Formats: sequence, structure tokens, C-alpha cells
Amino acid sequence: MNQTTQGSRLEIQGVNKFFGDFCALENIDLTIEPGELVCFLGPSGCGKTTLLRIIAGLEQQSAGQLSQGDVDISLKPPRDRDFGIVFQSYALFPNMTVSDNIAYGLRSIGMAKARIRSRVDELLTVIGLEDHARKYPAQLSGGQQQRVALARALAPSPGLLLLDEPLSALDAQVRHHLRSEIRNLQKQLGVTTIMVTHDQEEALAMADRVVVMNNGVIEQVGTPLEIYQQPASAFVASFIGAMNFIDSAAVNGQRVRVGSRELELVRPMPESQDCVRLAIRPEDVHLLPAGDGDWEGQVESMDYLGAFIRTHIRLADLERLLVVDVDPRSARQLNLANGASVCLQLPSDALHCFAA
Repeated sequence: MNQTTQGSRLEIQGVNKFFGDFCALENIDLTIEPGELVCFLGPSGCGKTTLLRIIAGLEQQSAGQLSQGDVDISLKPPRDRDFGIVFQSYALFPNMTVSDNIAYGLRSIGMAKARIRSRVDELLTVIGLEDHARKYPAQLSGGQQQRVALARALAPSPGLLLLDEPLSALDAQVRHHLRSEIRNLQKQLGVTTIMVTHDQEEALAMADRVVVMNNGVIEQVGTPLEIYQQPASAFVASFIGAMNFIDSAAVNGQRVRVGSRELELVRPMPESQDCVRLAIRPEDVHLLPAGDGDWEGQVESMDYLGAFIRTHIRLADLERLLVVDVDPRSARQLNLANGASVCLQLPSDALHCFAA
């Protein structure tokens, strides 16, 4: 586009939200920098959509303050806040053409007709729907409708773009393609963007930073790499990607006992804990031929998932199965099959430790 949108800094301080006696949000403190794409990620009911609605002014916080740029927007109605929003349902006007849907917000603020026409043409080019300007929403695919909803939200050049589960209604292939398009468009425009999603892959692929929420609180804020490789809690570890959890006993500050074995830790152990939960990603477990490793086990089942094979292994010292992800070439070399004997190692630098 010829003119980039100037992103706004958003500050959220001490925000709480109660519905009667139920606390939906508790002491939310968060700063979102200009031009960032931040994902609110968490399970249903964690408070992420409530927080988005408070930012938009569609819901009033019970306590706390919100500032956009240098402006306190805590009590401002939605029409006085500088944002565009895209809903899960798209909310396009069915009786309006694509062009008229995009132009709707521009007409409502009294922009001159010539400027509206220029801005709509510009956005149609950006979203790749120049040839669909005179069509109605019902004549478009789901992915095309989502692009129109995005263009309509961006038309007034808002300082903040809010996306509420924008891709959840689409099939997997379209969703995968559109998330790249949205991310590229967001970078091109430089518009500060907040996206709500329950899809961890979507958040990791699109976000500059991820805000992981659970039960109305923020569990962790970090880059996708930080969230995945350095989870701050057992909840984050379990919610982001696959994770093995192993109940163990603390021996000292750097060692734990699992069954009859002791393991050395690199990462710090929670203080004053006799029992802890070890955690390790399935791809971080080293699988070796029988007789070559520390722990002996037996393959119980294998799931072929394309790029890797998810293998479920029973170890004598563990009550639960250990999940190990193996690439197809390694699986062939190890002659992996149901019932096969294998050995494995749990690298110290891949072990996380949480309170039991």
C-alpha cells in the first residue's frame, strides 16, 4: 500500500473483570508495542475474548486502566477508540457488494467519494480481489469473505487491529494459506494487531509474542520460541505442543529420582519440593537400538503423522507410556515396529521441572 498504518502502543494495567461473583480476568498487566502482532492464546473460557472485548470497549472492565498511545481509553465508547475489528463470523453485510462492505466505515466518517473509491481500490488490490468488487458475500468463498472483512477493518487506517478467532471457520488448507497472508499484510502495514486464538500452531506461526492465558490470568508472555522451549508453568508446557510428564522425587537441587534411576537437571528445580514433575518434548527423547541406551522399553503403538512417527513406548520404571517422535528415516534404521525392544535417553538439557 502507498500509505502505511501507524501502529499504536497499547498499555493494560491492573485490569480485572467480574461477572457477578465469577472472576473472568485477574490483575492483567500487558504492554503491546507499536507494530507488534500479539496472540492471546488459551483454552475456551480462559478470558482471552473477554480481554479483547474490553480493549474494544464492547465490555467494561471492573477495575484497571487502558491507554492507547498517550490517550486513556478506559471509559471511552467503542466509536471513540482507534481500532478495526474482524469477527469469527466475518459480519459482512449480505446486501452489499464487496466494494460497499469495504467502503462502509469510510462513508460513516464522511470521507469524500473520490477518496473512498481510491482507498477501496487500493485495498482490493492488496487482498487480491480486484475482480470481485461487484460480487456479494454469498458469491465468495470463506477465505475470500475473510479477506473482505479484513480490508473493511483496515480501511480507516486504525491504530489497532483486533482479530477474534479470524480463521477458525475455515478448513485447514485455507486457514494455513490465509494466516501467511494476514501476517504479511500486517507487517506491510505496520498496524499493531491483537489476535485471539485457541489454535497453538496458529499463534506460534503468526505472532511476534504470545500471551498464554488460563483461568483469567496470564501464565506467560514471550516469543513463540520462548513459549515453546522455556515454558514457565506445567500448564504452558502441556498446552503448547506435545509434552511428556514424569512424576519424580527430588534428591537434591540438581537431581531427581524416577523409579530406580536418578537424573541430572540443568534447569533449576522448584524450591521446597519433595515431589516434582519432569517434562520433556517427544522430539527431544533420544531413541536408540536395544542395548545401546540408559532405559530399556518396548514399542506399544506407532502413529504415522507424515513428517514424523509418534511412538508410544512402555518403560519398566514408568506407569504411563512415554511419547517419542521419530523421523521416518530413523524409524527404518531402528526397525521400529509394535512390540520391538528399544533403548532411550532423556537429555539433561531437554528436561523441564515443575512443582508436582
